Amino acid sequence: MSRGNSLSWATLSPSGRDSAEWSHAGIAADAGGTVYWTDPAGGAIIARHLPTEHVERIPVPLLEVHDITLGPSGDRLWLVDPGWKQRPPAYEPEVREGRAGVLDLASGTFTDLVRPDHPHYAQHGWYPTSIAVDGTESLVVVADGYGESLVHLFRDGAVTTVQGAGGARFRCPHGVLLLAGASGAELVVADRGNSRLVRLDLDGHFVDAFTHPDLRSPSGLAALGERLVVTDLDGALHSVDLDRGLLDVLVPFPDGEKRPGWPNHQSDGAMVRPPLRDGLLNSPHGVATGPDGSIFLTEWVIGGRELHLRPGPATENGAVR
Repeated sequence: MSRGNSLSWATLSPSGRDSAEWSHAGIAADAGGTVYWTDPAGGAIIARHLPTEHVERIPVPLLEVHDITLGPSGDRLWLVDPGWKQRPPAYEPEVREGRAGVLDLASGTFTDLVRPDHPHYAQHGWYPTSIAVDGTESLVVVADGYGESLVHLFRDGAVTTVQGAGGARFRCPHGVLLLAGASGAELVVADRGNSRLVRLDLDGHFVDAFTHPDLRSPSGLAALGERLVVTDLDGALHSVDLDRGLLDVLVPFPDGEKRPGWPNHQSDGAMVRPPLRDGLLNSPHGVATGPDGSIFLTEWVIGGRELHLRPGPATENGAVR
């Protein structure tokens, strides 16, 4: 296991660091250099084309875009909204119905997936946290991580629902990712409450589970070559080789105990944004990768934090962000 891998850190702009809104954001990146992330205030996506620095704000009819997945053609974004957002100043939740669906970037039209007709939803809605699609968009996977801890596979007008795997029910299946494994395509679930990564086949059958002492609270998943990049909400970033059963720590957990008010900071009885430094993560959430090996991630914190990490010289002393 390696620690302290050399990464250069940059904050994506426009930054919401001065906003009082508590960001709970997804992120995605395309091959042409456009990065999409959630506006900290909700209701919109920020799109930044890195080569030209052009920035666009894309309105969406959603409260909180918790996860963003780029469609294979690059002109559609698959989005999920858990249906609640903590609002300043007291950070009481604003609540709506959870939603999942696809945004057509050309027209701005959002089309909902129909919530599965499942007994668990007879009295309560769903609170989806992650979405994944295959290369033809014929298979769509939605994780109801904040609701009934179910994973739904939408295919050909039918829905297969998976409640757990490997002898255990899911506990907050927070992230899902479809990828090509050594023995064929598979689905990976970040089963956060069980501190594990679960591999399923495309029919939802259990293949394997991965655990590791440094895998505490896996949240977001992205593919980088033959490995996975995994955000750990407790403050770390990992690279995982599921086939070989290996985990490398890209950014280690912070030292010490979590401060009062984590992931934010309690100051004179008020919840405020904490000081954040390059080289350290606070509460990493969404993650995406670029063709040059870049890693893009968001943090769950007041004002949000959107980072661009690239292989390169590591800084000795992080600047306050």
